[in-house]
Amino acid sequence: MPKILAVTEEMERRAGEIGNKAGEILDIQNNVTNIFQNMGRDFSGRIPSLMTEKMIAMEDVYQTINATLNGYKDFLSDAAKNYEWNDSEAARWSRNLGVSN
Repeated sequence: MPKILAVTEEMERRAGEIGNKAGEILDIQNNVTNIFQNMGRDFSGRIPSLMTEKMIAMEDVYQTINATLNGYKDFLSDAAKNYEWNDSEAARWSRNLGVSN
């Protein structure tokens, strides 16, 4: 375990926030995609297919963003739990995270 529990707890808190925000981003994108896919039922006239195709194509981008953010969250959480820090590293992380010793 790292030498400073406060640093570990702050890293875990931030990792959790990253995971939550990544999930929210993906949920919003899924909602937008569903809206675009179903717009034809709610509006008279024709929705430009290029606009719909572009929006739906963004789904892969958001999936990639989500995977990247979740990978970073997992890395941060794993580092918080397992990394053995020397005193200068622990002090630097403490300063960077705004945690008092």
